[in-house]
Amino acid sequence: MVKRIYKITPHGKSTNVSKQPETEFIKQPNNSTAYTGDTLDLVEIKGTPRIGDKDTHTEDIDVKPNIYNGKEAHNGDCQDHKDGGPEIAIYGRRWYILAVFSLISFTQAAVWNTWGPIAVSCEKAFGWDDTILALLPNWGPIGSILTGWVASWSMDVQGIRMCCVIIAALTAISSAIRCIALEPPYITWTANISAFLNGLGGPVAMGASPVLSAAWFPPNQRITSTAIATLFNYGGVAASFLIGPLFERNDVLNTSHIGNLTQHDNRTMATNSNLIHDQDESEVAWIRHRITLVFYAECGWCFLLLIMVVVFFPSKPPKPPSTTASKERLDIKSGFRKLMRNKKFLQLCLAYGLPVGITALWAGTLSVDLKSYDVSETQAGWIGFYSIIAGCFGCLVMARLSDMFSKHIRQILIFLYSVAFLDYLWFNLILVDIIPRSIAHIYVSIIVGTLVVNASVPLWMEMACEITYPIAEGITTVVMLMVLNIVGLVFLGIQMIPNIGTAWENWSILGSIGVGIPVLLLMDDSYNRLSVDETISEKK
Repeated sequence: MVKRIYKITPHGKSTNVSKQPETEFIKQPNNSTAYTGDTLDLVEIKGTPRIGDKDTHTEDIDVKPNIYNGKEAHNGDCQDHKDGGPEIAIYGRRWYILAVFSLISFTQAAVWNTWGPIAVSCEKAFGWDDTILALLPNWGPIGSILTGWVASWSMDVQGIRMCCVIIAALTAISSAIRCIALEPPYITWTANISAFLNGLGGPVAMGASPVLSAAWFPPNQRITSTAIATLFNYGGVAASFLIGPLFERNDVLNTSHIGNLTQHDNRTMATNSNLIHDQDESEVAWIRHRITLVFYAECGWCFLLLIMVVVFFPSKPPKPPSTTASKERLDIKSGFRKLMRNKKFLQLCLAYGLPVGITALWAGTLSVDLKSYDVSETQAGWIGFYSIIAGCFGCLVMARLSDMFSKHIRQILIFLYSVAFLDYLWFNLILVDIIPRSIAHIYVSIIVGTLVVNASVPLWMEMACEITYPIAEGITTVVMLMVLNIVGLVFLGIQMIPNIGTAWENWSILGSIGVGIPVLLLMDDSYNRLSVDETISEKK
């Protein structure tokens, strides 16, 4: 095992490094844990000021990174700096860590969006109404609000490993609870308990990607890394839309069969009524059987993923991938106070939370929203699937463009929101028959709108982290998600009002995007974190 010593010497200030022999190693105060392949104990640097201390000037830290000409480093590839600056290394295992986290995010989102794509089938199989179907996805925002602050503290202090173990365990337990019973009224209780437990992991599934990117990836890959994790989260929602068509094929067969009985059978009306009743019972049993198969398969996958996370998932690499990754962040109290006084960040939360929050929740109940416009559950499921897949593609493309053309995130967001506004205006005009309505027009308008809104999400998160640095990425993204979830709670709460309809939901998307565009136009650019990394890179 190769042991290395890390020293960070603030510019212009003397530090008293422990006088113990260099062969004696002391664990860092942040309780970081070593893992197989990443084994590395660090010398404790006594007297090193922390960010937030009165005499600390974080922008004056004099460090000289070493990235070895852009090549990826492996264990033992880096050498210690004689000047005491932090060593910078890029590890190939970062892609494995990102892949595992992405699968966690994917699974949590798929479990959250279980019921929306099969809403019509659930009404038949369990006797549910729109109120119950609106409550189930609402547990996601409720759980996120309850655990947001704890998740933020844990990500920034304990690291993302513990958070990911907990969220994987919650998802596995919630998926197991759904398998207990599929008979009314028990299914109503198990479904709500499962949705609540799964929702508790929402802040990590949606908000830990910038934390992981900052800990494992170099500056020119941070937005791309965040985008990959984000598109997997959306991919989980898209995968759940594939479930909807599994439960509608039998509907068509039954309808046709009953129609033939009514027209060609000379039996009495009472006999026909019994046959229709038996046919309904058979359909209910068939739907419940399909749901059982899906639930058991998802439960097995969730426990497999939990094992993967427990076996190997370090919070951070032995050496940081960037200068800012090696620096301390503000504690959660100081960070929150600064966030609440940061005008740019508050503007960003408004422009992000309203459109993204409404669009995400609206997509989760697409089959209910489009039911009154003669769009079947199967068609709604495919619309939802294709739109989320398109959003994942747009998410990755825009992230790569943002990494290639750094410090232009705001301009890209203005472009995306302008396209989204025009698209959802077209969509609403289709629904009110000002523009001729067709299933093709509905398909295209929803897919394009979801593409551009979802593509903006990783850009919003990374822009927030840039604006608020040196506030910790965890608290920044969790506060953003809190705003998003509050918007979601209000949106889904309005849905639960009896006889309110769904037309207002479609116009609310257009209005929220219309609010976001002027906020973006009036907001200034600020790239605090990237500026530090680029300045140090130029000095190298």
